[in-house]
Amino acid sequence: WRFQSLKILNLASNKIEGPIPPDIGKMTALEEFDLSNNRLVNAIPSELGQLAGSLKHLGLSNNMFTGSIPSELGQLQGATVLLKLKENNFYDSSKTAPLGLCTLRNVKEFDLATDPNLCPIERNALSDFYYSTKGAEWTDITDWLDEYASYCDWHGVTCDDDKQHVTELELSNNGLSGRLNESIRHLTFIEKLDLSDNDIKGSIPKEIGLLSELTYLRLSYNAFTGTAECLEELTKLQLLHLNSNRITGMPIMTQLDKSKYIKSTFVTDCGVPSAFDETPGCHNCTMCCNANDDCYPQEKTTVANFGYSEFAAVFFACFIVFCCLVALALYLLGKRKNRGNALSMSEERRLEEDDKYALSRIGKESVYSYFVTDMVFGWLIAFATLGIQVGILVFFIKASEANLQEDTIDIQFTWKCPRDSDLCKDKADLTNAGWIIFSLLMMAFLAKDMINGCKLIYHSSKVRHTLGARIRYFIGGMGLCSITLFALYVSTVYNKAIATSNTAIIANSVIVLFIMEIDEYIFSAVDAINEKWTEHAADKEVSKMKKEIAMQRAQIELADKEVSKMKDEIARQRAQIESQQEEIDNQRKDLGMLREAVEKIQESQTIVVAVTASASDSESAECEDNTGAQQVEEQVDQITMPSEAEQKIQELNAAASTSSNTTSACAAHESITTHAAES
Repeated sequence: WRFQSLKILNLASNKIEGPIPPDIGKMTALEEFDLSNNRLVNAIPSELGQLAGSLKHLGLSNNMFTGSIPSELGQLQGATVLLKLKENNFYDSSKTAPLGLCTLRNVKEFDLATDPNLCPIERNALSDFYYSTKGAEWTDITDWLDEYASYCDWHGVTCDDDKQHVTELELSNNGLSGRLNESIRHLTFIEKLDLSDNDIKGSIPKEIGLLSELTYLRLSYNAFTGTAECLEELTKLQLLHLNSNRITGMPIMTQLDKSKYIKSTFVTDCGVPSAFDETPGCHNCTMCCNANDDCYPQEKTTVANFGYSEFAAVFFACFIVFCCLVALALYLLGKRKNRGNALSMSEERRLEEDDKYALSRIGKESVYSYFVTDMVFGWLIAFATLGIQVGILVFFIKASEANLQEDTIDIQFTWKCPRDSDLCKDKADLTNAGWIIFSLLMMAFLAKDMINGCKLIYHSSKVRHTLGARIRYFIGGMGLCSITLFALYVSTVYNKAIATSNTAIIANSVIVLFIMEIDEYIFSAVDAINEKWTEHAADKEVSKMKKEIAMQRAQIELADKEVSKMKDEIARQRAQIESQQEEIDNQRKDLGMLREAVEKIQESQTIVVAVTASASDSESAECEDNTGAQQVEEQVDQITMPSEAEQKIQELNAAASTSSNTTSACAAHESITTHAAES
């Protein structure tokens, strides 16, 4: 081997036997070396690698070589290496050819480069991946680019059970940079690809869309640019993280399986603030992150998908129809019960109290009190106030809607998708205790208005009311119920969207409750402008009541005067009664004296009867007026009162004068007259 300047050595088809001498590597000027179609045996000497730089063609095919192919052959810069031969038995001692030779990074051609056993295509793809992502700068490159070690043993590479195909490639936070090239398409069996938290630049190669077995793809926290529509072909994906890049076009993953990772299934940069002038949209992302790496779920509920504003409009339209039907049903039921019955006096009196009752339900110091009056100006103020409250609350709804690409939203991005985890987590401090406090606040401040509104709606169904009164009461109750329910709805939606702590949910609730007090503040403003305007609303009824009270007071004063007169009359009558009582007492005394006189008369009568009896025996023929004495006796017995006694005495005197023909009768008459006069 002294031919140092020899450039071509062609000994092909010469039936040469034995091994290739190692000293052939000393022929540094050799450009073409062909030993094909011979009977050479043993291993190919590694010294052939010393011909790097000069050798352009190496032909060793159709021989009987054994052992492994030396890796030094891969150093033959720009050479064509031909080793293909059925007789060459490289499969016995080695599964693979040297990586450098298979990848053709130095050699121009290698005829066994496509042999899947000697040069696995997936190993070549991983080698290309290594160089394109600047593998020399990686944090951990254990076993990578080992000439003979199985690529399944390389750091981050996982193969199937047969060690034939790559199924997982996990190199997160490993210092990768550079770009991804199209050779990744050869990892056709890969199911999991995690290259997150590196510094890979450039666009996502469209060849990734050919990896049909992929179920897990994390490219987050890199510097990818361009679009990612190529990923739409990955129909088996269960996780796709593209956040914290500079991707402007997001794929529409209609077949994404969200059952396993739920909110963490599809994460992209579609939130505000954004690194772009126009925030990229994402049709079906489950999580949107912003330029601050803060995220928020875009997975919407049924109500959110329909639209908070649209849902509220439909709900309250149905609620109004429902209340109308209930009021109508109650009215018809009441009308049926009162059929044929005239309005009683008590019900007529109740009509006068209905306005007062309605006013007390809706609130005397609220512009909504105009609803229970017939003031057109008052109704305009009430409807304007209702519109102001609804309009303000609508702003809160718009700010709550999960259109995460708009700068006008108030949504707080409280979620984090960590670099070292594939699950996003909510970092908000809002707990169930905050929602309980929220419920108590809403109940304490809104329950009264809701109950009063329902009472007004029920009150409007009374048969005794006129049609106008029923309409006023119904509209007043409906307005009160509707604005109360709307405030509750808005507060719930807004807090669900932006509340990040228990104190925040309380503060947000207080803001909404303050809006509910606008009707009272407007009423105060109207009252300050012109008191007469508010008198027609709340004070109108009060004025009526004051007038009624004044009239009643006047009536009471008149009654007091009549009572005084009656008292004087009673005192006078009492004095008369007392004087009459004295007269009665005197009469009683006179009666006692009269009784004593009567007793004396009765005693005298006994004497007269005896005298009359003796006189009648002797002079019965002469004295025809005997009956006069008997009449005297009967009349004396009948005397009971002094006046009657005087009358009877006069009659006795007359009777005695008619019996003057008889001496005994005259004597008797004189005796009786004397006794009567004494009495």
